[in-house]
Amino acid sequence: MELIDTHCHLSFDDLVADIEAVLTRSRQAGVTGWMTVGTDPQENRKAIELAERFENMYAAVAIHPHDAKTVTTDILKELRELAQHNKVVAIGETGLDYHYNLSLHEDQIRVFAEHLKIAAELNLPVIIHCRKAFDETMEILKQFDQKVGKVVFHCFSGSAEQAKIVLDYGFYISFTGVVTFKNA
Repeated sequence: MELIDTHCHLSFDDLVADIEAVLTRSRQAGVTGWMTVGTDPQENRKAIELAERFENMYAAVAIHPHDAKTVTTDILKELRELAQHNKVVAIGETGLDYHYNLSLHEDQIRVFAEHLKIAAELNLPVIIHCRKAFDETMEILKQFDQKVGKVVFHCFSGSAEQAKIVLDYGFYISFTGVVTFKNA
């Protein structure tokens, strides 16, 4: 069986420093493709560089909700340009994170909406990070009804009722190893 890791952060320094060994171990486990996901301008560029370097590796670009306060018009302009790269296959990791409140809610909402505009314009799927902000995330997505195509709620941790809402809307959910925890 072939596996594709659709959400990894291979551009993080501790992994990039040993990328050949990381990919070798990954291949030994049956992984044959990767989508490395950007979280800030530097990581976006590094993700694309890695995707250019390795066959079966692709990139997603965005600014993580934690860093929304840093996003300027110039950063959004660069993001739009990066998103047009032939190895970029999604916009993400984007969304709302009200757990840590590292950026104001208003900044997160503004940046999330800008990401959705880019995804709609370029017909790219969206990888959503949503933590303690489900209702607000869905309200923003509804504003883009029929404009944004495929959407995946990455690392979904919501309720069964919320999962049903997401799935009924035609979106996808993904889980991490957290679902194996006894308190999950």
